[in-house]
This record gives sequence, C-alpha cells and structure tokens, in this order.
Amino acid sequence: MQFHQPTDEFFNANGVRLHYADWGAPQHDAPPDTPTIVLLHGLQDCARSWDIFAAAMRSEYHVVSLDHRGHGDSAHTTPNAYGYRDYVSDLELLVAHLGLRDFILIGHSAGGRYAFTFAAEHPELVRALLVVDIDPDAVNADSQSMFVRYNSESDEWDSLDAVVERLRLRQPQSTDDMLRQQALCMTREIADGRRVWKRDRKLLAAYERPDVWDIWSKVAVPTLIVRGRQSNLLTHEVAVQMRESIADKAPTVRLAELEGGGHWFYQEFPGAFEATVRWFLSELS
Repeated sequence: MQFHQPTDEFFNANGVRLHYADWGAPQHDAPPDTPTIVLLHGLQDCARSWDIFAAAMRSEYHVVSLDHRGHGDSAHTTPNAYGYRDYVSDLELLVAHLGLRDFILIGHSAGGRYAFTFAAEHPELVRALLVVDIDPDAVNADSQSMFVRYNSESDEWDSLDAVVERLRLRQPQSTDDMLRQQALCMTREIADGRRVWKRDRKLLAAYERPDVWDIWSKVAVPTLIVRGRQSNLLTHEVAVQMRESIADKAPTVRLAELEGGGHWFYQEFPGAFEATVRWFLSELS
C-alpha cells in the first residue's frame, strides 16, 4: 500500500512548537471556496494516524492534521501544560494560523472532545463537526483500562515488528500495511533497531478527562457522531443520548454506528469510514 506523503509544517502555540501534516489543496478543477478538513487524533496517536483518510479526501478538500502537543513531531512541554484547555487552545491557534473559516472539523477519541469543545465555542467558524468514538463523560471504564495498559508498558520496543503487534492488539481488523505505517509514525528509531514512542510519557499523568456534557449540549453546528459497534468506549446508549441532547440546537445531527470495528474504526475499515463521512457531508451540500 502506498501512503501519500504530506508536507510537514510547524507553528508556535504559546511557546510550544507544534507540527501539522498538510496534504495540500486540491489541484484540479476545485472551486475557490473548497473547504479545509482539520483532523485531530486521539491520546498517544499522531497526525499521521489519518494518512489513508486524508489521502482519500485530498482531491476534493484541503486536508490538515495536527500533532497535539507532546505527540508525534510536536514539541514536548511541562506536565502543567498538558491540560484540557491547552489542547483546545492549540486548535484555536492552528485555526488562526491558517486563517480558517467555514471548515470541517473531525476528531477521534480525545481529539473528538477538543473538536466539539471548539465547535461549541466557535460555531461561526465550523461548517461541520464529526466526532469519532468518544463520550462527554468524566469516567469511562474502557478508557480507564487503556490507561492501566499505557502506564504498565515500557516506552521502548525491541523492534518495529514489536510495535506492530502492540498496535494489532488495539485494532485487530487493521491491515498489516496500516499497522506498520502507524508504528513508523508513532515511534522513532533508537540504538540497535529499537523503537521508542514519540509521545511524551508525562502527558499520561497530566491527562484531564472532565465531564463536558455542558459543553457538548451547546454544539449547534451540523454534527455526525460515529462509533464502531465493537467499541466499548462509546456505547450505543451514550451515543444516542449525545444525539438527542443537541437535536434541538444543531441543524443536522446524525449517528452512524458502523459494524465490524471498534474504537479505531477509521483505521480498521478506512473505506467504510470514508464513505460514511462523504454521505454526511453530501447531506449538507
């Protein structure tokens, strides 16, 4: 599988050097008002987690994907600068840096929380919001079990193959090519072929998961909630509650529950995920 290589770009977010991947504006017959898609990854992932989806959409949209602070090729910082509002602020600064208006915002997991917080507070800037497999609750049993695993494992791995097998545990339906690409992007090589996570371990202890139902309830832009049916993190019941709680505010609200994959559905079945996004965006045109 060939992965299109984006351009690496950087900007300053209150003293923290942040990286984003830019897949470029469409080159052929694109209207001058072609919207931008901004992609936000989840905890411990990185901007390049979106490679397949971004490459599929770049012929029609300008696609950019942010490395959250302490992740990917963005700079590490101090533990007291890994708070919830720091991540939302980074998105605000990226939007200002790019001069974006009327853009499409897609966030997975923790990135979904930062995305809907931004959309609730800046509805005039967001054309559409897509929240992928995350809830607004403060406590989530599946999320807590992930942290037990994160905190018990080493940052270093004996080989790239070892990282691939680690990622396969969380997203068993992903192809070998997808897993290997993610392993390359989420780690860097150190001595003797060993690999180390790029993300800063300090952010795990600093991670904040507040109850944000009050923020979610203020979302008033066209919204799609996506969950993998095999995900235990965003349950059917909570997803329905999310849809109903903003149905009287947002002009369009849809819930898509996709069969076969779990929390990382967009990496396990990228074609089905892309089709779902296109279906929703076509409703808005």
